[in-house]
Amino acid sequence: MVELDIVKTLSELSGMSGPSGFEHNVAEHAAELMRPFADEVRIDRLNNVIGIRRSKRQDAKKLLLSAHLDEIGFMVTKIEDGFLRFRTVGGIDERVLPAREVTVLTDPPIFGVIGALPPHLQTKEEMEVPLPVDKLSIDIGLTQEEAEKLVKIGTPVVFREKALMLREPYFSGKAMDDRACFAILLRTLELLKDKELEVELIIQGSSQEELGARGAGVGAYAMMPDFAVAVDVTHGQTPDAPKDRTFKRGGGVPISLGPNTNRRLAKTLIKLAKANEINWQPEVMEGNTGTDAWPMQVVQKGVATVVVSLPLRYMHTAAETINLEDFESAAKLLAELALNLHKEFDAEPEASEYVSEGGAI
Repeated sequence: MVELDIVKTLSELSGMSGPSGFEHNVAEHAAELMRPFADEVRIDRLNNVIGIRRSKRQDAKKLLLSAHLDEIGFMVTKIEDGFLRFRTVGGIDERVLPAREVTVLTDPPIFGVIGALPPHLQTKEEMEVPLPVDKLSIDIGLTQEEAEKLVKIGTPVVFREKALMLREPYFSGKAMDDRACFAILLRTLELLKDKELEVELIIQGSSQEELGARGAGVGAYAMMPDFAVAVDVTHGQTPDAPKDRTFKRGGGVPISLGPNTNRRLAKTLIKLAKANEINWQPEVMEGNTGTDAWPMQVVQKGVATVVVSLPLRYMHTAAETINLEDFESAAKLLAELALNLHKEFDAEPEASEYVSEGGAI
């Protein structure tokens, strides 16, 4: 049995290029990573990767764990004097773009740098406001003629950043949103490798989440799960971030509360966290969670959904940073859910189990 090297796996996944709609290479690699731990692995038309661990039960309920494989990026819109004009794919903060290294996904890929106007050449007004994307361009060191031969309009582009350990247990790299969470699902499978399951466990590496969680809805519709967990990043605390909207390292696994959450499923996760001495913390998601849970909840006749999060610093930049202790806690909690979900849901609940005092979990 293959043992999962977490740092190596995170580095490999971070180093791959797969903006929304162009995830095929990442999907193929993710499928290979999953094969040692799953009974069946396949890739669908939208580049969702689906892995299945079969249950010993004939009437087993289906539990789907989903984390997205796509990343934010760019697309070339015009070649001007050898420089590449571009638009963003997914939500990107314009402030982090000047002087950023990128990879233009030609065959073979080309190295580039997003231009940065020196402060000496900026007006006072320009220095106070970040340049909009339509004023930026990518320098690939080529003439107009050379660039037109190598780069086609519509070519995707991604951040170029080497993943690395900061000081243990902190790990930093691009596309940790959400490939770090897909690695959590791989670790969950590893923790379950010698266990018999009472549920059919489906692991999904979804596509196009950054454009509205498009792949997750398709994957869930095909698999028709009874329960689904979206595993995604949330905001980690930093000195400049609001404390009431961020989560600290070691504070516990964030578990969603809100209309996109099945309250009984959330209660089950909380119960398992307490029983296994896994710290947890509530994450209030008052509407659209912006995760795979949103489309999965309304697939077919409806799916009981919840979001389990991984705190991450510097979201949607090239230096997204996670804590590996939080990573391991999330994997352990998900493994416990796969092992114990049937105990909570085999019998139909009484009405009182859906609510508690004050309407809270």
